[in-house]
Amino acid sequence: NFNPHGDKFLLVVPAPLRNEILHACHDEPTSGHMGVSRTFARIHLKYYWPKLLSSVSFPDTPIYNFVPMESLLFDCVGIQKLIENMKLASAPGEDGICAKFLHNTSVYSSVILCKLFTQSLECHCLPGDWKAGKVVPLHKSGDVHNPRNYRPISLTSIPCKLMEHVIYSHIITFLENNSFLSDHQHGFRKQYSCETQLLCLTNDLFLAIDASSLVDCIFLDFAKAFDTVCHKLLLLKLSKLNLDANILKWIECFLIDRSQFVTANESNSPLSPVTSGVPQGSVLGPLLFLIYINDLPHNISSSIKLFADDCVIYREIKTPSDHLALQCDLDNVSSWCDTWLMNLNVTKCKVMRVSRRTCNISTNYVLNNSPLTKVSSYKYLGVTISDNLSWQSHIDLIKNNANRTLGYLRRNFSLAPMQLKLLLYKTLVRPKLEYSSSVWDPHVNIHISSIEAIQNRAARFILSNYSRTASVTHMKSTLNLPSLSFRRKISRLCLFHKLYHTMHSLSNSLFLPPSYISSRSDHHFKVGIPSSRTNLHFNSFVPKTSTDWNHLPASIASITDPANFKSTINAYPF
Repeated sequence: NFNPHGDKFLLVVPAPLRNEILHACHDEPTSGHMGVSRTFARIHLKYYWPKLLSSVSFPDTPIYNFVPMESLLFDCVGIQKLIENMKLASAPGEDGICAKFLHNTSVYSSVILCKLFTQSLECHCLPGDWKAGKVVPLHKSGDVHNPRNYRPISLTSIPCKLMEHVIYSHIITFLENNSFLSDHQHGFRKQYSCETQLLCLTNDLFLAIDASSLVDCIFLDFAKAFDTVCHKLLLLKLSKLNLDANILKWIECFLIDRSQFVTANESNSPLSPVTSGVPQGSVLGPLLFLIYINDLPHNISSSIKLFADDCVIYREIKTPSDHLALQCDLDNVSSWCDTWLMNLNVTKCKVMRVSRRTCNISTNYVLNNSPLTKVSSYKYLGVTISDNLSWQSHIDLIKNNANRTLGYLRRNFSLAPMQLKLLLYKTLVRPKLEYSSSVWDPHVNIHISSIEAIQNRAARFILSNYSRTASVTHMKSTLNLPSLSFRRKISRLCLFHKLYHTMHSLSNSLFLPPSYISSRSDHHFKVGIPSSRTNLHFNSFVPKTSTDWNHLPASIASITDPANFKSTINAYPF
C-alpha cells in the first residue's frame, strides 16, 4: 500500500525532486551553513518597513455602517472538529506542538485550547511562541544558487492557527453578510479561484474581439505586497468595520512584536523582528490583506480584476479619451499606493493591446513617471494570454513543461512499479496539462492531438510498453486514463455547474437567459447561447459550454451537489 505522503516515498524519490536548499550564493557573502540562513534572512527582511514610521499620515477612511459584530464564543466541540480535520503532516511552529499530538488527544486538547483561546481573546494577548515564524526557503524557479529565487515559507504555531480559523470564520461571515469584499476580488474567497478570475477576464476580451474592438490591458506588479502592509494603516481600516472590540484588539496584538528566523541547511539565523506585513503562513494573513487592498478599485473607471495582489486593469479603446481615462486610472492606482504605503514594481508592470488586427500601441502609458513596457503576451495567474487571444503560446509552454517532467520520470523511474508510475504521472505531469483548462480548452485538432500525445507517451512509460504495434488506446483504457479532451470537457461543465448553481453574481453577468424553452426538448436550466461573429468567441468558454450544458438531460443539470454532479457526468455517455 503506497503512501505518497509517507517517509518511505522519499527513499525512492531521487534528490532533484526534493526541496533542496542552496549551498552557495553568487552575489551574497556566505560562510558555511549559518551563512546561508543569514543570507536568506537578510534578503527577506529588507522588504519590511522600519518599526517607527513617524511620517505615516492617517488618510480619510470611509466608516461602514455595519451592524456591530456579535461577540465570539469558542466551544470545545467546534475546536475538536478543527483538530480532527487537520492534516497530520502539517509542520509545527516554534512551539513544537505537532498536529499528530493534538489529533491523538483531541478530546482533551480541545478543552484546554478552548480555555486558552477564550483567555487569549479576552486579554488581547498571545503566547510569545505564537508570534514567532520559522521560515523555510522553497525554490521557485531559476538558478538554485541565487537566494532571490526562493519563496519564504513561514511555519507558525498550530494551536494559533486553530484559533485563527475560528476568528477567520467569524470575520469572513460578518464581511460577506455585509457585502464588504469587492466583487472584483477573486483571491482567497470561497468558491472563487484563479480559474474564475481568468474566465471573467478572458470572456470580456473575447467579447471585445468579437465586436472588432481593441482592448488595452495593464498588468500591475506589487513589490512584496504581503510583506509591506503597514500595521498602523491596516488597523485603521479594521477599526472602521465595526468588528468586535476584543477581536480588533487581539488582531493588533497578533500583528505587532512578531519575529522570525530562517532555517536552511540545518542551521538557524538569529531571530529578527517583523515590523510590517500580514503574517506569512498564518490563517488570518490573507484575509487581512484582502481588507487592506479592498478599496483599490473604488476610484477606477476601467474594468479591474484582482486575485489578492495580482491586478489587471483594462479598457476598450474606441477614442483618445479612453486612453486618457485608462491613464487616469493608472494615476489613481499610483496615488492609492502612495497613500497606503504600497510599492509597484514598475519594471514588471506591462501593457498589452488585445486585438484581431495588427496595431501597435502608439500612445505610452506612464506609471510613476516611467513608461510601461509593451508586450505581445503575458503570463497571468499561470496562464499565458496572447494579444490575439490565441492559446498557441500557452499550449506550447505547458507541453514543454510536461514533457520535461515526463522525461525525468522515464530516466529515473523506469523500473518502478506500475502503480507508482501511474501516481507520478497523475501527480506531476497531468496537472501541468490541465491547470485552468476550462479557460483555454483548444478547439484546433492539432493542439488537441499534441496535448494527448504526451498522455500517450506516459501510458507507454507506465506500462513499459514501447512496441509500435501496441495500441496506446487500449493501454489508456487499461490504466483508466480518459482522453485529456474529455477531462477538459468535464472540467468546463463542472465550472459551469458551480457558476450556475452557487455563484449567482458571476453567472448573472456571464450567462444569458434563454430566448425560449421547449417543453419537449429543453430542461428548465437552459441558458441562452450568445451569438458569435468570430471563431475565437464561438469556441470560448461561455458559448461552447453553454451549448454543452443545454444538451445535458434535466436529471443531470438539476443536480446541485458539485461532487454528485461530477461523478454523474463522468459516467454520462457523451
